[in-house]
Amino acid sequence: MGRLDIVGELITSLGLGALIVLGYGFILRHVRQPRHRIYASAVVFAGGAIAAMMNAIHMHSGYVFDTRAVFVVLSAVFGGPVAGVAVSAIVAAFRIWIGGGGVTAGVVGIAMAGAIGVGFALLGPKTQRFRSLLLLGCLSNFYVLSLLMAGFERAADLFAVIGAPLIVINTLGTVLLGSALESTRRATSYLHDVEFNADRDPLTGLHNRRALSQLEFTIDREAAGEQKDGCVILFDIDRFKAVNDRYGHPRGDEVLKQVAKTIVTRIRRSDFAVRYGGEEIAIILLATTVDNGFRVAEQIRTTIEKLEFTFEGQTFSITISAGVAGFVAGETRLAVALDYADRALYRAKNAGRNRTEVLDLSSKKAERTEDEALQGDSI
Repeated sequence: MGRLDIVGELITSLGLGALIVLGYGFILRHVRQPRHRIYASAVVFAGGAIAAMMNAIHMHSGYVFDTRAVFVVLSAVFGGPVAGVAVSAIVAAFRIWIGGGGVTAGVVGIAMAGAIGVGFALLGPKTQRFRSLLLLGCLSNFYVLSLLMAGFERAADLFAVIGAPLIVINTLGTVLLGSALESTRRATSYLHDVEFNADRDPLTGLHNRRALSQLEFTIDREAAGEQKDGCVILFDIDRFKAVNDRYGHPRGDEVLKQVAKTIVTRIRRSDFAVRYGGEEIAIILLATTVDNGFRVAEQIRTTIEKLEFTFEGQTFSITISAGVAGFVAGETRLAVALDYADRALYRAKNAGRNRTEVLDLSSKKAERTEDEALQGDSI
């Protein structure tokens, strides 16, 4: 087999990279759990390496050559060190299953390529560019030294035939496939940022009201016919306009951000915090009774009244009022619960501010339709 034929076969084997890029992009878009993403990436890169080995160039005495090193090296860089180790183990096991006289050299080469990839993932740059990928491609060629396991003379004979084409294709393959994978990672990261920011308030980082519709759909789906207690708390900063008028809007923004941060640190990760209005923040607590919701609101209220803010040598503090409304997930619309929480909030304002009031619509006696709630008398 001539060198041009060898290059052609290796390029064909490397063409599997297009499928790897598609699979990697799918994982980044749809697999959100980091651990699951690592496992899925390992499966994709191992599949690419195994497919390359099934399209290998067979030399005498059971030695096979292909572009497996490209997939093994890149698996750690783009899937993480754990994925790199897993891919190396899977590919080595497949090489042992293939058999032949070159098994030992093949397994050692796979281990070397895996070690290079893991080391680069741990010590190299997190964002891959042309120079870093070129360096990685050059480093990956050290796995060719595994031919020495066959003895110096045989290694020299094999290298004379396959060495130059294999090094060139491995280097170019690492650069080209790595560039495509990095472009996919950047594009997916940008898309995630756009999706994240679309449902976020830019000042506080809380969810915005646009996210509430999706939340209601999620609550109804998870309830699946089961009645589960939930709770809505609506907070409002007392006399916030006076803060803006006296200290300026930038200081008012700082106050709002600190209040939002305090609220988020006092709720569970499964709870949902929303900037509901100008200085209004709503939190939706799932699997929470009204009594527990009241306690959460009081803890947050007393914490915030202890905060101190400084402006031009002056120290000031703020208070908040809270309205609490219970609801039944899957039975009561979230808009109705928010309306009741708003009514409870106005009751707290009218009672002197810096307090928490409750309206419970989770009971049958208090429950009304959304239209009735909106048409009711204001409190």
